[in-house]
Amino acid sequence: MENKKILYKKNWDFTLYDVDGVKIISVVFFSSFVDYSRYFYVLQYELSNEYESLEHLSESIRNNYEEYKEREITNWK
Repeated sequence: MENKKILYKKNWDFTLYDVDGVKIISVVFFSSFVDYSRYFYVLQYELSNEYESLEHLSESIRNNYEEYKEREITNWK
C-alpha cells in the first residue's frame, strides 16, 4: 500500500510529497479556464532544507515542461 505524506505545501503553486521514501512534487499549471496539477519525481540534488528551492523548481517545471516531461507521473493521485 502506498504511504503518502505531505511534506510541504504552497497553495496555488506546488505540494511536495513523500511516497514510500520517494519525493514527488505536484505543480499547478494555469490555463485560461481550469487550473490543473501535474506530478513529477524530484531528484535528490533538487532537495534542500530551503523551501525556496522548491518554488524555483515548480516555476522551472511550469516554464520548461519539455525538460521535465520524462519525470512526469501520469497515473498517480
